[in-house]
Amino acid sequence: MPPTLLPSSSARPLMALASRLSSTTATTCSLRQSSLTSTTSTTSSSATRSFSTTSPHLTKTVKPHRLPSDLIPPYPYGQRLVYKQSNAGLYGSARIRFGNTVAPKHNNKARRLWRPNVHVKTFLIPSLGARIKTRLTLRVLKTIRREGGIENYLLKSKPARLKELGPGGWNLRWLLMQSRAVQQRFNDERVTLGLEPRELEDRDDIIQYALDYATPGPLSLRSKATLAEMRAALDQTFVLGDEDLADLEGIQELSDEEEALLMQQIDRADEAARTSQIKVEKEKQNLEV
Repeated sequence: MPPTLLPSSSARPLMALASRLSSTTATTCSLRQSSLTSTTSTTSSSATRSFSTTSPHLTKTVKPHRLPSDLIPPYPYGQRLVYKQSNAGLYGSARIRFGNTVAPKHNNKARRLWRPNVHVKTFLIPSLGARIKTRLTLRVLKTIRREGGIENYLLKSKPARLKELGPGGWNLRWLLMQSRAVQQRFNDERVTLGLEPRELEDRDDIIQYALDYATPGPLSLRSKATLAEMRAALDQTFVLGDEDLADLEGIQELSDEEEALLMQQIDRADEAARTSQIKVEKEKQNLEV
């Protein structure tokens, strides 16, 4: 039996260092495995979050100054030339004011200005199914609360309210009047006044096109179809006279030379009629004498 070799005193520190290194390596491997498992779990959790079944918002947030101006009738009082920022919001009659501050002791004047108290507010309009985000003054917001909502504020028909709306409020008012709910509201008012109600018109396509136009991004397929229909309606020409001439493809257009000749003939016919009338009047005068 061979004799067993015992470690010498000089080899003992080396063995202790090797055992420490092996334990450190094992700890590092375990930490790496735990980090890999944690990243895998976070990745799986983030992947599950991306497939959420939360229902998206069914309403759009629209700014009134982005509505199509070629579709809406022009504002009867025109654009505001003073404090033009008020054209894009509900500022009422508020304007920027200029003045001076006077020191009480030495009466020194310092030029300054006072801006309106403007805030940003988002209103939900149920008749349109959309949210309207606009700038407005605190006084207008107080008036909206007193009227019972932004719909009542926009639909009031007094001249002072129309002047207060401005171009931005006028756009919202016109768009709101296209909805079936507001048409029914006006019919109820007509019945109350003893008038006959009007037939309700389906203008949902126009409303959706206007809202889609005011929303950033390309138009939807429905809005593109509505725009094509409106352009086709504008391209149709209105023919005066005989209905048989409605098809103008086989008829030659009147040239400038032919038009000038026709005008000369009309002038000659008018001159002949005048001369004949003058002769008749002279003959009557001679007979009376």
